[in-house]
Amino acid sequence: MKLVVTGATGYIGERLVRQALSQGHEVIAASRQPLNVQVDWIPFDLCSTSEIRLSGTVDAVLHLAAMTASSAINPNIEVAAARRLIKVAEQAGAKVIFVSSQTARENAPTAYGRTKWQIEKLVLAAGGWVVRPGQVYGGSERALFGTLVSTVRKLPFIPAFLPAPKVQPVHVDDLVSALLHCAASNSVPSSVLCVGATVPVSFTNFLHTIARERLQQFRLLIPVPIFLIRLVKLIVPSRLEDKLGLERLNSLFDLPVMDTKNDLQLLGVTLRSLSPGMTRSGNSRRRNLIREGQALLAYILKVKPTSTLVRRYVRCIESIRGGSPLHLPRFMLRFPVAIALLEEPSIQSTPTGAEFAWRLNASVVLAEASIQGAHRFLAVGAPSGFISDLRHMAYAIVLEVWWRILSLAAAPVLRSRLHNPEQSQ
Repeated sequence: MKLVVTGATGYIGERLVRQALSQGHEVIAASRQPLNVQVDWIPFDLCSTSEIRLSGTVDAVLHLAAMTASSAINPNIEVAAARRLIKVAEQAGAKVIFVSSQTARENAPTAYGRTKWQIEKLVLAAGGWVVRPGQVYGGSERALFGTLVSTVRKLPFIPAFLPAPKVQPVHVDDLVSALLHCAASNSVPSSVLCVGATVPVSFTNFLHTIARERLQQFRLLIPVPIFLIRLVKLIVPSRLEDKLGLERLNSLFDLPVMDTKNDLQLLGVTLRSLSPGMTRSGNSRRRNLIREGQALLAYILKVKPTSTLVRRYVRCIESIRGGSPLHLPRFMLRFPVAIALLEEPSIQSTPTGAEFAWRLNASVVLAEASIQGAHRFLAVGAPSGFISDLRHMAYAIVLEVWWRILSLAAAPVLRSRLHNPEQSQ
């Protein structure tokens, strides 16, 4: 396909161009500045009244360019730019796909949402497609996602708004896949297509996932009643509203829930889960494998393993066992001593238990061949003597009996959790 992308240098536009090129599509970037990648470029500015010229056949025009700062939004300018773009697309015989917003509606509390709704009407009247994404996240820390990550990074706490507003997250790459499918498909009728999680999550949970998965940091939750935010908005001067983000918060509190299930099926998109999608790679497989290696090696060595030893474990699992993590229960990753609960024959007789036993044995082999292993297994530098050895033996026997009793009691629950990894997270 030959695609024209406005806002190609933006947060979503940049990922769209990259993914389109990787799939062999031809891309024309329509933006104020040329892209760093080698694509054709035509100047496009929302504030410019000059005509847009397209040469040759174009399959689809994807309109992502927008003014985001509330102080800069001018509905007349954005709507006029959309009209010019629609006219050019019709002359070229191209589809028009407009990336709108979940906030778009006639009576939206912000100028941004009302402007998006006006443009939606123009696009639908021309037989085009409107895509309303939920809370876009993942990839580079830009746009609203970048602002949220930066805020969570700076604050020692996370505001837990009461009552809790809901968001419907969508990873930026999943949104891009939906846009490309819409551009390529002839079976998707002209309509408003909603792309976001089918089950909304609280905004507090979204911020908490940023802290836990993206930043790998702990943040306290501080309850913040919504009425206090609304009260502040009434008190502060209008020039401070945008600076304090009060208008965006007000829009969040009034965010309507979208029904996305049918639209996701129509677009052939399966959204990734929030936690793995929040990692920098958009996939938590390797991170989970590293955590698994750290836990197993710490269980064997009784000390924190070196990064070199953990990397050896990861390379071993990736080259021999396919590279998928076991999804051990979270408490075992935090307290590796609890891994002893899995050394129960009834657990290791299951397929997942057998895989755990293999990886545990592999960890032992890797640990034995390390300097840390020499200190652990050969007792290098440790005090020795009859009394000391006897004390260590007695301690080991007591621990073994203790963990055997616990593992027998916990075996039914652990078998279920290993069989259903979702419960372990």
